[in-house]
Amino acid sequence: MAKEEKVVLEGTIRDILPDGQYKVEIEGGHEILAYTGGRMRRNNIRIVVGDTVTVETSPYDLSRGRITYRDSGNTGLPPTTAGGAKYKGQRRGRRSRSRRR
Repeated sequence: MAKEEKVVLEGTIRDILPDGQYKVEIEGGHEILAYTGGRMRRNNIRIVVGDTVTVETSPYDLSRGRITYRDSGNTGLPPTTAGGAKYKGQRRGRRSRSRRR
């Protein structure tokens, strides 16, 4: 018996719930309870309210799904600094002189 195909839907994040779950509103005003997929969780992709996402659902239960892609639109987060330094004067990969012997 062949594996069932997933139903792919587009929607927007309406609410953030505990344990990495989200309420996603799809076309027609329906809401789906969705969680982040494995690669999104592993790569630490942040999802905020208003983001456009792609959701995969099972053909048997269309009220639950898995978020597989976040559209790369503006998320409202501040841009990161060049070089990865979080604070002014912070260096990467070097110890301070007081710790050297």
